[in-house]
Amino acid sequence: MPVEGSSLDHPIRSNIRSPRSLQQSSANFNSKEGMVRYPRRVRWVCVRCTDSCSDLPGRTRNVLLAPFDVKRITDATKLTAKEFSVLTRAPAPYTRKIRKREGRCIFLRDSTCSIYRARPLICRFYPFCIRPSGTASLEIGVDLNCSGIGTGPKRGEKFFRHLVELARTELRVQ
Repeated sequence: MPVEGSSLDHPIRSNIRSPRSLQQSSANFNSKEGMVRYPRRVRWVCVRCTDSCSDLPGRTRNVLLAPFDVKRITDATKLTAKEFSVLTRAPAPYTRKIRKREGRCIFLRDSTCSIYRARPLICRFYPFCIRPSGTASLEIGVDLNCSGIGTGPKRGEKFFRHLVELARTELRVQ
């Protein structure tokens, strides 16, 4: 578990699997937050399927927003928070979620994110997430429903260190 007051006290959350449940080995590295466990042999590349941007049969997708996400999107689009999101009761640091139109993120245009450079942190992470762990300080999990899992390059320590640093940087912005 991260130390109280750590910048990663509030993990990025998603409907994910831990490295232990992937039926593949996990590896560890040390960070400022302590030991981080990550899936060692996961292959992934974004195939631009937009499944993470839309509701699918049997699964409702909610794109959660932290205050820094709301500010970034507001600055990029000039929309008010109420125009693109609604309040939600979600674990901290999330306070809002993106509005949907016909089950799709309102920023999805055909198969392209219209706010890609300003997209929320949860979207930047997908299909991965960081959460507290009982055996490591943090654990990086993966959504096995992502169409890009199993394709592309093996993602190793350097990639997962970058995700931890991205989370640390973003969560410090609050």
